[in-house]
Amino acid sequence: MMGGVSQDRDEALEELRRHEAERETRRRRANAASGRVAAVASAAFLAFLTYDSAHTAVRAHARGDDWIYPPTVVGAVCAVALVTLLTWAIRRVK
Repeated sequence: MMGGVSQDRDEALEELRRHEAERETRRRRANAASGRVAAVASAAFLAFLTYDSAHTAVRAHARGDDWIYPPTVVGAVCAVALVTLLTWAIRRVK
């Protein structure tokens, strides 16, 4: 009779482990999906900031205003961040 109780407990523990493993798999999948969404949103935002800074620098240069700092510097920083993000994403996929 003691063997039956022990066997039931072992089965219950095994089922709990299986449920925990399934939950961990779902959590990892959800985290991966949210990471991809965040990376795409960040890339889009950085691309827009790079474009907008370049456009502002061209307009400022045409008017004779300061165009190197801040528009060109901000655009360069955003471009470097975008390239870094894209490089990281490509390496992660491989």
